[in-house]
Amino acid sequence: MADHASERTLGVVGNHSYTDNQTVVQTVPLFDSGSSPLNDSSQFMPFMVVPYPKSLAFPVYGILVPITTVLTLVSNVLVICVFLKKKMRSVTTFFLAGLACSDTLSVILWGLVHLYFYGIKTDYTAPVLYPLCVIYDYALYLAVTFHATSVWLTTTLGVQRCIIVVKPFWGPRLWTMKKSAFMTLLAYLLSVMFFLPLFFMNNYKEIQIEDENNVTSTVCGAKLDSYFDEKVYSDYSIVNYSFRGIFVQFLPCTLMLITTFVLAYKLKHGKILQRCISSATEGPKRDFQHRQRTTLMVVIIMIIFLIVEIPNGVVFGIKVYEDLTGYTIIDIETDYSIAILQNLFLLLSYHCNFWIYVALSARFRETLKALICRFKVKHTFERMMTVSSGFSPANSMKRKRGMRYTGNGSDVRCDYESKTYFSSVNRNSGRNVIDIR
Repeated sequence: MADHASERTLGVVGNHSYTDNQTVVQTVPLFDSGSSPLNDSSQFMPFMVVPYPKSLAFPVYGILVPITTVLTLVSNVLVICVFLKKKMRSVTTFFLAGLACSDTLSVILWGLVHLYFYGIKTDYTAPVLYPLCVIYDYALYLAVTFHATSVWLTTTLGVQRCIIVVKPFWGPRLWTMKKSAFMTLLAYLLSVMFFLPLFFMNNYKEIQIEDENNVTSTVCGAKLDSYFDEKVYSDYSIVNYSFRGIFVQFLPCTLMLITTFVLAYKLKHGKILQRCISSATEGPKRDFQHRQRTTLMVVIIMIIFLIVEIPNGVVFGIKVYEDLTGYTIIDIETDYSIAILQNLFLLLSYHCNFWIYVALSARFRETLKALICRFKVKHTFERMMTVSSGFSPANSMKRKRGMRYTGNGSDVRCDYESKTYFSSVNRNSGRNVIDIR
């Protein structure tokens, strides 16, 4: 993410400032002219968040981000429930379910933190209280971790689909369900292993500071752990920037660009082939159209991902260059505004995936409809059973099979497509239709 995006300067070790999170920005002073640490806390620096411009931060982080977070949470939970259904499981949907999970975890952690610190909290320049500083850092570290997981899962999804489309005979045998599960778990494991040192980099404690009016206040203080001395931190920063620049930004975007072009070409070629098989039997024709829609769905997901990630990668490269050379290309106010917009677009891209599935997958729509209808029917049955006097174990078993005893010898079945109940009273009697819509 972008901030996941812009970094916050925590303090100074020797002559070098040290920062955390995603990209490198200019140093943000932790002390104004009238405040200073007291007594034995002098090694700890007051913890402060990024001082984004309030005119842009509050509308985005305080209003738009919470709405997007809730919508993304609901839609991705539905996506996971649908794709984990037995009839929906495939090597592709396994990656899509893992992607929805990582996107959801990232957006929840990132959205809640920014809602509090930039939507509820009014003063962005005041030091943060303890233990809110720990929650702020750890939540963003986890959000960055899950975002990296999403990057790798999306890249793997594109490569997997490209192999299956280009090599239709041995490709499906290569990407089995077990291998898809292994690759998904590996993406989570690698991202956690790489970002794990961030959780041990800083120490936190309560410290006291005095302002210019000699008023003492207790805030959160942070400093580098004793293990991360100047040399170790410098070496880790080089490894961190190099790894993220190559394996989280450049290489995934390059692979996604290649696979997107290949799949787009195959889709165009598939349209020509579809005209040739228009007179074929319904079964092969339907299977071919289903594969085409799945490929188109993956292509759109990668295009949206690239639209967001390529600008993020460019900004990341600029900030690393500025940090290494000391030359400023983007001033700090512009950088903050860019980071806010980047984060908003990234959250919107998380939510777009749900509507891609709805628009392009008839099977997804059918399963989602059945899932929602089943939930409504179950809820209706539970309310009816609380006021029904004809409950028995036999009736309960029928209820689990989608049937309910009416009390007069009839069994009620649920038709999930029409949302009606058909009651068979007796063999010789007609059908009674009860519409609960």
